[in-house]
Amino acid sequence: MTERFDCHHCNESLFGKKYILREESPYCVVCFETLFANTCEECGKPIGCDCKAC
Repeated sequence: MTERFDCHHCNESLFGKKYILREESPYCVVCFETLFANTCEECGKPIGCDCKAC
């Protein structure tokens, strides 16, 4: 039997992928940025995990 390691929101497998923990739950980068990312005041776009500047 294999253990599952899935995104808390979309249930996509996170094995071998980048993920972010929030309140002890793993999220894929896409779901995390969609659900929790702050918005840039200058350009209005979400501030992603790998974002450095506008």
